[in-house]
Amino acid sequence: MVGTVRAGRRRGGIAFGVGLTLGASAFFGALGALGAAFHPGAIVVAVVVGAAALMDLAGLRVRPQVRFQVPERWRRTMPLPRALFLYGLLLGTGVTTFVPAAAAWALLVLCVALGSPAAAIVVGLGFALGRTLPVLLLAARDAETALAERPEGLRVLRVLAAGALVAALLAGAARAATPVAAPAGDPGAVGTDVVWQQPGVGGFLLRNGVKTPLPGNDPAVGDAYIAWHLGDTVTVAARDTLVPVLELSIPGVEKLAVSETWLVYRLALPGGREEIQARALADPATARVLTHSRARGHLGRPSLTQDVVLYHLDLGGQSSLLSFDLASGKKTVLRSSTHALLLNPARVGGKLLYVRVERCAQELRLGSLSGAGAGRVLYGLPPLAGEDLGHERGHTTQGEHLPCPRPPKPTSRMLWTTALTPAEAYVTVLR
Repeated sequence: MVGTVRAGRRRGGIAFGVGLTLGASAFFGALGALGAAFHPGAIVVAVVVGAAALMDLAGLRVRPQVRFQVPERWRRTMPLPRALFLYGLLLGTGVTTFVPAAAAWALLVLCVALGSPAAAIVVGLGFALGRTLPVLLLAARDAETALAERPEGLRVLRVLAAGALVAALLAGAARAATPVAAPAGDPGAVGTDVVWQQPGVGGFLLRNGVKTPLPGNDPAVGDAYIAWHLGDTVTVAARDTLVPVLELSIPGVEKLAVSETWLVYRLALPGGREEIQARALADPATARVLTHSRARGHLGRPSLTQDVVLYHLDLGGQSSLLSFDLASGKKTVLRSSTHALLLNPARVGGKLLYVRVERCAQELRLGSLSGAGAGRVLYGLPPLAGEDLGHERGHTTQGEHLPCPRPPKPTSRMLWTTALTPAEAYVTVLR
């Protein structure tokens, strides 16, 4: 390949690089899309990646191996730039010719695990760059036999690749579930600022490693503001200085959400009912009702991104995640299920974070706001209840029905409220 690129001169090198880039982007992007629809379990990913790292560290033969080469006849039957472009398309996938390291296979699994076409494409572009530069540099130096004469270079490459895989696994494990505060609940986050409610104490703000108590409960952050309430008195303050900019009385106020232009809250009504309301910060005296009044426990805590309010609605037989656009008045059902409990959505851009509680598992999921694909499982817990054998002991198993693939070990912990930033996802674990 080095000799072919050198023969193609500058146009050939450019065509080869473009082909590699397109091939890698298409292939790795497809892997990310596959992961968004069918996310593999974290254990499966860890086992595959760990096995690949061990193979490369030990210098074992790469298995499985691809015994094919790019079609040599293309070089003879096509203009050289076109042939090099097609060679690049094939090599960009990483699995159409000889695979030099087991890490290449693990990379494919990791891209599926990302569950994001955009993130997987970034990985693919890095892969394409790593394949393009050595070929172009060796072609420029007329050194195509250098690697063949010094095979120890490949050994070093495999060790480095294994080290990168191990580092990725350790970093992933370290980032998977890091406690922020305990006891604590109802997180909110903007940038690196995190707020939460400590039961029986009040609200707290964590900024640059410093924890600051707030003069109220149920704190919320959004854009340039932070909000809390003390009894029925709601305070909206500047997030950077905590200096109040608005105070108003809202009898029955509970959970808060705030943005640059809106204050949203869940309101306790007489008779054991509740609803979600909003007030424009420019006109705080006017309350706008966003939901029908429901029996307590059916409406979730609201979250707010700019003009869009998100909340969950549990009607017993059906659980839904909804959004309400305060600018247009449009209400949208984001997710709905009759066999799973969908809870406490939060949004950043086109990403939706929420809790899904099923018969066999509890999951913190990050998916597309549009509902495309199943999304990624960021964190999981066993279900709240176990299951029996499906039949009486000593009797036939014929006709038994076991809903879970493996008998679950129930837990007393429950995933609850969430918060999301471009870099972090937060969830309350009730104990």
